[in-house]
Amino acid sequence: MNAKILTFSSRGDTTLLEYDPATADMEEVNKLIAEYEAKTGAQPFDMATGERLEKVTREQNEVLPLATRSRRLAV
Repeated sequence: MNAKILTFSSRGDTTLLEYDPATADMEEVNKLIAEYEAKTGAQPFDMATGERLEKVTREQNEVLPLATRSRRLAV
């Protein structure tokens, strides 16, 4: 079974990364998530529990990066 890191936007759902938890390099998976978080401010949450993840492990099958920072628009 493959695991997914998903993101949602007004343009539709996107899979950022799909990997096999049994064989994946979890350091590489967490590096990708950290880079995405640094770029967008979106923090990873486990979709099954709703808990914020510090590191993704092989047990998480679906991870959702959510933006928790509010962005101010210039008027």
